[in-house]
Amino acid sequence: MQLSHIIWGFFGILLAYNIKLYMDSKVQYDIKIDGNSISINLQGKSIGNSGLEVACKQFQDYVNVTKLEANFNLNGLTNVQTLLLTISRFKRLQELNLQLGNNPIGNSTASNLQALLIQLQNLESLSLGLDNLFTHQGRSQIIKSISEMKKIHTLQISLINTDLGGNQIDTLLPIAEMRQLKSLELILMGSNLTAPSTKSLQTLLYKLPKLEHLVLNLYGNRIMVDGVDDLSAGLYHQRQVKSLELELYFNNITSNGTETLMSVTGQMTNLTKLHIGLEFNYIEEQGAKHIGKALGNLQHLRDLSINVASKNFGYLGYEAVLQAIEKLPILDSLQLIIGVNKCGARGADLLKKVLFKQNKLKTLILDYTENYIGDAGATFIGEGLAFQKALEYLRVVLNFNSISDRGAIDVAKQIHSLKHQPKYIDLRLSQNKISDIGSKEVLRYLSNITQEVDFVELELLGTALTNATRDDLVQTYKNVKNLNFIVDTAPPSYWDEQ
Repeated sequence: MQLSHIIWGFFGILLAYNIKLYMDSKVQYDIKIDGNSISINLQGKSIGNSGLEVACKQFQDYVNVTKLEANFNLNGLTNVQTLLLTISRFKRLQELNLQLGNNPIGNSTASNLQALLIQLQNLESLSLGLDNLFTHQGRSQIIKSISEMKKIHTLQISLINTDLGGNQIDTLLPIAEMRQLKSLELILMGSNLTAPSTKSLQTLLYKLPKLEHLVLNLYGNRIMVDGVDDLSAGLYHQRQVKSLELELYFNNITSNGTETLMSVTGQMTNLTKLHIGLEFNYIEEQGAKHIGKALGNLQHLRDLSINVASKNFGYLGYEAVLQAIEKLPILDSLQLIIGVNKCGARGADLLKKVLFKQNKLKTLILDYTENYIGDAGATFIGEGLAFQKALEYLRVVLNFNSISDRGAIDVAKQIHSLKHQPKYIDLRLSQNKISDIGSKEVLRYLSNITQEVDFVELELLGTALTNATRDDLVQTYKNVKNLNFIVDTAPPSYWDEQ
C-alpha cells in the first residue's frame, strides 16, 4: 500500500513538472523586438517569479541589444535575480529603462542591482523605477553606483511612495557628481517630503552641472511656502534649462510661494518647454497673476502645459494666464487644465481668442471641468477649435458644466468640420444635461470622421440619456472602427433635483 502511494506521488510530481514545462512553452508575453531594441511591458500582470523566468527566456539570447525597456511593476515578484543576470549579458547596452517598483523584493536585492549597474559601463541613458523598494541603505548603495557611471547623460529615478522624509532625501546628493549629466528626472510622488527636505534638493540643483532638461515631480508632498523658497533657490542655478517640468500638486503652496517660484521661472528665457502643475494648492488670484507675468518673459516656448485646477482661483487669475498665453509666440503644444475655477462663459470666450492666435497647435488638451461655462461657453470653445489648422492630438474635457444639447452639438459639429482632422480625438461631456437628441447628434458628427482619424473617444456619463436610447446607440455604434463610446444613464428625476 505504501509502495503504491509512493508511485502515485512520484507520478503526480512528474505530471505537474511536465505540465509546468508545457505551460512555460506556451506562455507568450508582449515582447517587442526591433533590431537591437527590446520592449516589454508587464506592469500589473501578477506574473510572479515563475512568470518572470519565462519572460526572461524569451529575450535572454539577444546579447547585442543596445536598448532595453522592461516594466515589471506590481507583479508580486520576490526574486528578480534571473532578470538581473539576463540583463548582465547585454554588454552593449546603452539605454536601459527598468521598472521594478511595488514588488515585495527583499533588501538583499539592492546589492545585486548595484552589481549589475557596475557591469553596465556603456550605459548612456538610465531610467530606474524603485517605487516603495528597499531600505534607505539599499537605495543609497544603488544611487552611489549610478553616480559613478561616467557615460550617463540622461537619468530618471522614480521613488514613488518611498519615504524620503528627514535626511533620507540626502540619498540623491551623489547624483551631483555626474558632471556629464544633461537630463535629470526625479519622480518623488508621495515621498513624505516637507520644507526641510527641500534643502537637499536645493543643494543638489546647485551642485549639478548645467542641465538642458529637468523634471521634478513632487506630487502629494508637503513642502509648503518655505519648501518652494528652497526649491526656487536651487532652480535659480539651473536657469539655462531648455525644458522644465514641475509637478507640485497638493503641496500647500500659497500665492507667496507661487510668486517666488515664478520669479525664477520667468528668468529661464531659454525655455522651449514648460510644464507646471500647481493644482489644488492655494495660489489664488495673485498667484495666477505671477504665472502670467512669468510667461510673458518666455518668448522661445513651443510646448506649454499649465495645471492650476483649484477652487480658490477665480476669473481674474484665469484672465492673467490666458492673456499671457495669447501673447506668446506660436506654440506647437498647449495643455490647459483649469478645472473648478468658475471662469464661466466669459472665460470660454477668452479661450476662443487665445485659440484664434494660437492656431497652429499640433497638440491641444483642454480640461475645463466644473467651470460653469454652459451652452454659450461650449459654443465659444467649439468656435475656438475651428481656428486650428494643424492638430494631431485633441482632448477636450467639459464635464460638470451645465451644458445641454445645443452646446454639446456645437462642440461636436466644430470638431467634425475641422479642415485638418487630428489623428486622436477625445471628447468628454459627462455630468451635463445632454438628452437623447443631443447624444444622437454628437455621435453622428463624431462617427462620420472615424475613417479620417486613428481614434475617437466620446464619454457621456451621468447625462440625461434614457436607457432605451443608450442601448440603441451602443448597438448602432459598437462595430464602428476607431470609435470608443463610454456611456451610462441618469434617470430624468436626477436633473429635476439639480
